[in-house]
Amino acid sequence: MTGETITARPVLMARIGYASAVVVLAVFLVTAVVMPHANAGAHFGVEDQVGTAVLGVILGGLFLMLTRPRLEADRESVRLRSFLGGWRTVPWDVVVAVDFPSKVRFARIVLPGEETLAIYAVQRLDREQSVEVMRRLRALFAATHPAI
Repeated sequence: MTGETITARPVLMARIGYASAVVVLAVFLVTAVVMPHANAGAHFGVEDQVGTAVLGVILGGLFLMLTRPRLEADRESVRLRSFLGGWRTVPWDVVVAVDFPSKVRFARIVLPGEETLAIYAVQRLDREQSVEVMRRLRALFAATHPAI
């Protein structure tokens, strides 16, 4: 188990994010192209077309945020990345438990004082992959917390 690194990322949610981004971008780009022709009496200029296309790019990019969550764990620490922001590193010596309650959508790390950090990369939607990641994460937790 020395040198083992556990990595995880959402699978189904990432697929949904990619598909949604493509659909939203396509709809806004098509709308921007046909805007001057199918206008129902309104007058749209090039600025309106560019604005609609830019809005499609922004909204498509927001859907891509669903692909960001990551988990990396080794013998020293657990590193988490959420939908926004950068990496958060938690050393194993402050972790009290690795948990995935049945009524919660995401796995979590329990810290002292019952504080929890959600592991967005391990979620109920991914079923078998989540089970395997949790098995490995719990084994790594047990290896870094030997019984006294």
